[in-house]
Amino acid sequence: MGMKDTLFVYCIDKENIITSVSDNWDSFALGNDWAGECRSDNVVGHLLWDFIQGMETRHLYEILFKGVRNGKGVGPIPFRCDSPRERRFLELFLSLLPGGQIEITSIIVRSEPRQYVKMLDREAPRSSSLLTICSMCKKIAITRKEWVEVEEGLIRLRLFEADEVPGLSHGLCPTCFQAAMDELD
Repeated sequence: MGMKDTLFVYCIDKENIITSVSDNWDSFALGNDWAGECRSDNVVGHLLWDFIQGMETRHLYEILFKGVRNGKGVGPIPFRCDSPRERRFLELFLSLLPGGQIEITSIIVRSEPRQYVKMLDREAPRSSSLLTICSMCKKIAITRKEWVEVEEGLIRLRLFEADEVPGLSHGLCPTCFQAAMDELD
């Protein structure tokens, strides 16, 4: 994988509308099963909030954007962008552009293959129950205070035995929320 393949950039204007994405955006979207709703032609011109799941995650980005627009560069903030067959470890950087625009850069630090995880497959049949996954590190909530890697959570919650997996609700684990807040301090 060359550097061009590991760097993903998009820009938002002062109203948080996505104004541009990097040339490799669509290939990354396809690799994450986002081929429809997150292709570049479906993203540019739309509010970023249309693509951010979970109130906590949106709130975190609002805080980060406010800091950037007040002159604070942000990053690196570690986060994950996993697919059903791959763990991807990334770093997030935010920088201010003229006119209150923000450039959002994600760099893949490393990736590793994993056994197929049905719960991360967008096409998997879903039950009516919900499971909270951290938007940043991709750990799942066992309790409000205990967050574990997906594979451990599936075992502990006995989800490998289920015909349908729960739907995913996005939030932030306490560790990731604190790390982002520390970056702003």
